[in-house]
Amino acid sequence: MDASNNWKSLTPKEVAQRIGYCGLICSLCHGADQCGGCKSEHNCCGRHTSEGGCYQYQCCVTKGIAGCWECEEGPCDRDMFSDEHDLRNRVFVKVAREEGVEKLAEYVLRNQLRGICYGWNRDYDRLGSEEAVRELLHKE
Repeated sequence: MDASNNWKSLTPKEVAQRIGYCGLICSLCHGADQCGGCKSEHNCCGRHTSEGGCYQYQCCVTKGIAGCWECEEGPCDRDMFSDEHDLRNRVFVKVAREEGVEKLAEYVLRNQLRGICYGWNRDYDRLGSEEAVRELLHKE
């Protein structure tokens, strides 16, 4: 699926089913046309395929949970949630825990339709605080 052309036909439920363990919205990733997301057999995520692998993937698989939002310790401060990464993932995991993954998907899709773009180095990134990311996600 080409994320740049076909995301408009996706439902929040479909998007929620492909939210990565770390809270990434795999359906809207720039690589969605080639990668099935981290929960699929066609996991091409750069973090997953890196030499060190993805901490969140390994941790969630080991614990048998659907994502970091189901972990008592999540979001932790490791790998995708470290200070070197954007705050987006931490906020998305918190929102998924508080409101559910389908609601998170609904927010992201609604904003995408309004021109608030999801993706690396896009509108949710580099906002400076978790509060700012949450505010943008919940923007009416």
